Amino acid sequence: MTENSNEKTEKTQIDGYLEGEKVIVTDPEGIEEFYEGSYIGTLEEKDSEKKELELNQMEVLLLCERRRILIWKDNDKNKDLYDFEGLLTHFTQFDDSLWHKYIIYMDLRKRGYIVRAGYGDGIEFRVYKRGADFREDTAKFLIYSVFEGNPIELKDLDKISRVAMSSRKELIIATV
Repeated sequence: MTENSNEKTEKTQIDGYLEGEKVIVTDPEGIEEFYEGSYIGTLEEKDSEKKELELNQMEVLLLCERRRILIWKDNDKNKDLYDFEGLLTHFTQFDDSLWHKYIIYMDLRKRGYIVRAGYGDGIEFRVYKRGADFREDTAKFLIYSVFEGNPIELKDLDKISRVAMSSRKELIIATV
């Protein structure tokens, strides 16, 4: 057995640029690794040669927690890097319930699911079965988040169940 067989291969950290409530990655290596390898982000093709990967808040938090992305304050490499708590503070100014949503997102990703943005109206995520390709397959589940202690109206449950039935997806109610 060689010495290196027990060591994990260290993954590179990719630079991201903060733009309001999202982060942009322009590095081709980062785009390939995050989008093609991990199914994270939304690919934006600016022209035939230039591509950008747009990351939402939860994707950025997950990558920051895993030490896979570097984001400098004011996008200036001479300034300090954002840490997880700094990014969480920055993003919660746009979404008060971000922490609860992130807990659900992180749990699903740790379990090996591909997680994409939901349809709105409380349906936070579309979840693909394990091993799926989100560009070719359709999502199998819709995730509706309920926060413990907050009441949910029956008309809201009826509405989301109708959305799930009409889109032929299984509805999962995640309680945080």
